[in-house]
Amino acid sequence: MKDTLYKIIIGLEELILNDKWLLLNDLSEQSISHKFAEKLTSLFEGYDVDCEYNGNCESEGGRKRIEVLAKELKELNEKERLEFEKSEKKGDLVFSRRVFPDVIIHKRGGNGSNLCIIEVKKSSSPSGLYKYDKLKLEKYTDDNYGNEFKYDLGLFVELKTGKDFSKDELGKNYKLELFQNGENITEN
Repeated sequence: MKDTLYKIIIGLEELILNDKWLLLNDLSEQSISHKFAEKLTSLFEGYDVDCEYNGNCESEGGRKRIEVLAKELKELNEKERLEFEKSEKKGDLVFSRRVFPDVIIHKRGGNGSNLCIIEVKKSSSPSGLYKYDKLKLEKYTDDNYGNEFKYDLGLFVELKTGKDFSKDELGKNYKLELFQNGENITEN
């Protein structure tokens, strides 16, 4: 995990140094995530780095899904909760929804080498949206979830953008939260 995290931090710092225009101008999360993934590609030789990748060749329908218990919906904001309630329902207690992780580091074609799943948010995004991304990271790193495509590491990245971006302080332009075995393991 330390080697993976070290490489991800290098990628973040390269993003901030080389693509700060995107951050300063508070451009789209997808645009920023794409550039971040480009930086990671050269650091993770032998792996594929993909954005918005929803494929899961080993599942029915061939797409990534997340299942959430009705009680877990209470933790989400109203917009996210309503989206889940419109999604496929599996019984009275479980909702199932297709997901599109911002960035993943994996080997395409199977679920045996899923290294890292990353969710990216900008500091200008409403903080209530963070709960759903963190819930996804818990689910995708949890052995007990019945997750056939478990990731070794989940990472929540908040990037400072717009007026929050500091031109002088490289390491202070992002915050990281780590997820492993279904839990947030970030040290406070």
